[in-house]
Amino acid sequence: MKIVRFRLATNQDKDSVLDFCKSTFSWGDYIDRVWDIWISEPNGMLLVAEAENHVKKPIAIIHGILIPEKTIWIEGIRVDSEYRKQNLATNLINQILEYGRRNGAIHSAAIVSIKNEASKRLMEKSKFEILSKWSYISTNQIILPPTNNLKGNFKIADSNDYQQIINFLGNSENFKSSGKKFVNSWRWHDLSEDRLFTMINNKQVIIVRKNKNNNDDDDKLQIRGIAITDREGYWNNQNIFQIVYIEADSEELLPSLVNKSLELALQHNEKHSYKNKNKYERIQVFSPYREYNSRIFTKSNITFSEQFLLYCKKIQDRL
Repeated sequence: MKIVRFRLATNQDKDSVLDFCKSTFSWGDYIDRVWDIWISEPNGMLLVAEAENHVKKPIAIIHGILIPEKTIWIEGIRVDSEYRKQNLATNLINQILEYGRRNGAIHSAAIVSIKNEASKRLMEKSKFEILSKWSYISTNQIILPPTNNLKGNFKIADSNDYQQIINFLGNSENFKSSGKKFVNSWRWHDLSEDRLFTMINNKQVIIVRKNKNNNDDDDKLQIRGIAITDREGYWNNQNIFQIVYIEADSEELLPSLVNKSLELALQHNEKHSYKNKNKYERIQVFSPYREYNSRIFTKSNITFSEQFLLYCKKIQDRL
């Protein structure tokens, strides 16, 4: 089979693409939820491949987008099952990498399920390397300990906590092993000090300190855990509550931190008259992988859990 060309996707491609994507995973696919976003997203490229024996009918797609870290983020690689094992995915990646280079990207990155052997081989073939490993859970119910069993002194962080949070993350092996990243709309970004400061001002950061004694000053108590939240959801899923980075110093504290983060988010929404002030339909949690994270969530009645590998590749020297 000869490929006539790679070209930008058009709205006329949508039905054909969704048809060969509908059984990508056991639960279906998400391309139908992002197509309209991706095709019009600034700094992005939604690319299709056409076969010589088809007239304007795509047989493979890929999406790439430039993100602020001078990185071209790769997502949505799909190939019609009739045309696999013909280097289509590799050639699509190369097209996106070239787009990134032309637009000043230094690195490229993507996530792959740890269970997806074909995609892992594709990343390795394209000379990507694993930067970090992440745990992910999704649930439509609260199955964590009730509020009266929460352990620790929880609060929404403010500017007075900024330096202590910086110190906590700076000393965290977990944070280092994550690649110093957090998740935003299923893309992994640098958790820089400036970005963290903005998140604190936006009331997105929850911290837990050790329980205080009568003479302890709250601001001097050691931080034991941190959760960074996103109350707004992603894509068109605005009724989803996400924890986009979380870590705690013990197995027992982690579920309490998840539970309290949701409680504080709902209180914040109620106070500020957010549309999600009463409930969320789904809760999603992303955390740098640690064995006890996986163990805790496996024990719980979680709707869905997964582990992802974050792949990265340098695509050109700094400009």
